[in-house]
Amino acid sequence: MYTWHKKQAVFETYVLSSESEQTYFEVVPQRGAIISKFLYQGQDVFYLDEETLADTSKNIRGGNPVLFPISSYLENETYTYEGKQYQLKQHGFARNLPAQVIDVSANDQAASITLEIVQNEESLVRYPFQFKLQLTYTLSEQGLRIQADVTNLDNKEMPFYLGYHPYFYVADKSTLQIEVPSQQYENMITNSVVDGQFNLQQQESNAIYEQLQAHSCYMIDQARGLKVSVGFDEVYQYVVLWALEGKPFLCIEPWMAPVNGMNVNKGIQRLQPGDTHSSVVTVGAELI
Repeated sequence: MYTWHKKQAVFETYVLSSESEQTYFEVVPQRGAIISKFLYQGQDVFYLDEETLADTSKNIRGGNPVLFPISSYLENETYTYEGKQYQLKQHGFARNLPAQVIDVSANDQAASITLEIVQNEESLVRYPFQFKLQLTYTLSEQGLRIQADVTNLDNKEMPFYLGYHPYFYVADKSTLQIEVPSQQYENMITNSVVDGQFNLQQQESNAIYEQLQAHSCYMIDQARGLKVSVGFDEVYQYVVLWALEGKPFLCIEPWMAPVNGMNVNKGIQRLQPGDTHSSVVTVGAELI
C-alpha cells in the first residue's frame, strides 16, 4: 500500500511513501517541482543541502533538479533563434519556476504526483515560446519513475533538450564503484577521468560521456551496501558525472544534448505546434 500527504516546511511539500514509510520521496512544487528527498528503506538516495532549498536566491544543491529548456550550458550563455540572440543560463530556468500540482494519487501498487510548469514573462524574454512541462513522479516496487511531457503551446516550432541533475548521496567516496556504459568521454575539467576511471580525488571533477552502449548506469556505495541505478530512454544520449571534494554526493546526469547543444545543433528536440514529447528516466535502489 502506498500513501501521500502534504506537510508545511519552509515550502509546502508533498510526501509520497510506501506503507512502511521507510521508502519515500518529497516534492517541493514551489522550487521547480524538485524531488528534494528520496529514501530507500531508510537510506538516503539523494543528497540535499537544506540551506540551498530554503534560500530562493540560490540554485538548489541536492535532490533532482529539472534541466529545461536546455540541459547543459551555452557558449557565452547565448543562442540564436530566427536571427535574434537570446540568453539562457546553465541548465535553463525550469528549476527556478513554481509548479502547479495537477494530480496526486496512491493505491496498492504505487503513489504518483503530476506537476506542471509553464512560461512566464521573464522566461519568454530568454526563451520565446509558450510551453507546458508536465512532470509525473511515481513510486512503486520498481523504484522512482520520472516522466516528462513537454507540449508546444506556441504557433512555431519549439527547440528544447531536457535533462536531470540528481545528486546521489555517497557515504564513502573512497569505496564508490561507478559504471557508465561508454568509453567515449570529454573532460570538462582536466583529469576528471584518469585511466578510464572517474576521478574523485581532486577538488572538482566533471566529465560528459557519449556514444552510450546501454540506457542505464549505476553506482555502488559499498560503505552502505547500496546500489543505485539510473535508467533513461534512448533520447538521453549523454551522461554527465560531477563531484566536489569534501561533499558526500555524486551527480549522474542524463542529458538529451551535449554542451552548447543549441549552437552545435546536436540533441535538439524540435517540437511542432500542439505536439507533445514524452520521455522517462528511472532511479532504482537496492541493498546488496
